[in-house]
Amino acid sequence: SSVSSNNFSLLLLIPSALPTMASMDCAKGRGSALMLLAFTVWQSFFTTGIVFGWPSLLLLLKTEGVYANKCDPGVTECSSRSVALNLVFTIASIMNVIGVTIGGLFTSPKLSMSLGVVITFVGSLILGLSPSDSDIAWPLAMALQGVSGGMVQLPSYSLGNAFGAAKGCVVACLVFAFIASALIYQFMFFLYKAGMTRKELFLIHTGIEIFFLVFTILWWPSRPIKAGDVLRLSGCRLRLEKEPTSEEPAAQQQQLQDRTAAAAPKAGQLRRVLRAACSVRFLCFLTFYVIELWFGRCLLGWYAPTVAWKNKVLLERTGQGIDIDRHVAIFTTINSLLGMTIIPVFGWVVARFGHRTAPFVGSGFLGIFVVLPLTIPAEWPLYVTCVVGALHRQFLLSTYFNFVTSEFPADIFGKLAGIGTMLSAVAGVTQYPILDATYNVFGGDFVPIYSLMTGMGVFLFIGSVLIFLNEQCWAKGNTLESSEESREVTDEKGHERLAELACKEESSPVRRRRDLEAGDVNEINEDLCEQ
Repeated sequence: SSVSSNNFSLLLLIPSALPTMASMDCAKGRGSALMLLAFTVWQSFFTTGIVFGWPSLLLLLKTEGVYANKCDPGVTECSSRSVALNLVFTIASIMNVIGVTIGGLFTSPKLSMSLGVVITFVGSLILGLSPSDSDIAWPLAMALQGVSGGMVQLPSYSLGNAFGAAKGCVVACLVFAFIASALIYQFMFFLYKAGMTRKELFLIHTGIEIFFLVFTILWWPSRPIKAGDVLRLSGCRLRLEKEPTSEEPAAQQQQLQDRTAAAAPKAGQLRRVLRAACSVRFLCFLTFYVIELWFGRCLLGWYAPTVAWKNKVLLERTGQGIDIDRHVAIFTTINSLLGMTIIPVFGWVVARFGHRTAPFVGSGFLGIFVVLPLTIPAEWPLYVTCVVGALHRQFLLSTYFNFVTSEFPADIFGKLAGIGTMLSAVAGVTQYPILDATYNVFGGDFVPIYSLMTGMGVFLFIGSVLIFLNEQCWAKGNTLESSEESREVTDEKGHERLAELACKEESSPVRRRRDLEAGDVNEINEDLCEQ
């Protein structure tokens, strides 16, 4: 718990961690946009990805006796209870993906985000006020908090357009807030252990969301923020204005092109999406991404049962168990914060080797070690899994967004990304029956499934390495061919230049007069000049 509280305090610095951007943007009259950014970062932290802090909430719910009726009298831990609780997280993760899709359908950020906040505090009320013996309250509440997170997350990214060249920094802040929001449940569990009740914790969260709702209505615009828009504070509201520039005709031309593209028939675009989705390039990418993301989702859903299994194994072998609460707290904290450290490495890989294959090699290598350490009967592999899992998640998501946005046109890559997201959600559903089979078929032993996942990771890594090597050889071959072609073109241009000089010499008055006096007409050179 002390680990989570210390790292949670770092988040207090998020709104003030942009001094360079602040000075730059305030100088340009963008202080209102910076104010909205600080608010949106905090809103994202408390709303968008809280369902991925499930391991910590799971401990709280178990302490409250949720689904204890699934076990025999006098037994607190059983496979039926673990599987029922895992189903709650499975539903929440699927609904988060659906929420992102719903958020993309709204044309008004204010409407999407306001509805998302309302759904969030309804979910918090259910979590706080429902009796512990309820069966339907927990999947319903987590489904609401999952779908609401996506509805708040996606529209917020348009805020980056108000910052011009600093757009990348803004999007990075919002992505970080989404990942770090998994700490909310961990912080709640820390306060719960300190003496607060479940009802008090979720009523406080409801009050925070009501506060966010008020400012979302007052500050967020009704249409997406576009490049060139400026936010102005007028009374208690923020309003969008068009920034006056000397390039207004160009801006009007761009707006006209946008309206023309929007009015174009959708049939042609649909054909392009289907053609791209059926291409070998996209299918290979999709297979890699769905399986690798499935590793991470399974780790999130199974981590608490895995730690309990480790505790049981170590008690039988050494007579000394492990602190389950402590390991879950460490996992949640590291998984939320450590991934940011690998972003410079990802940037170097893309700059050095390109975006097509090298990032997949990195993701595949990390994917091998996401669950492999868990097959070792010791405590230290849990720490390795925490670190590698966090790095793998950040590297994979960066690979995903970078590849899709770079390889496919802007008007269809969003739809292709949606296909990948939906398929990954469908794959995530399998973690529920697999966990059930782990308890009923393997007696709660996670070694077989983690060994199978490691084998799949090795297969993906080898495939990505082979494709990477093939691309490097192909690139070198093209470079050699280009060099030879350049030399041939250079030699050909040299011959053409010599012929041109010969033409000029033959056509010069001095040479003509000399040839006429000598009675010698050079027909070959004349033919050459004509050519």
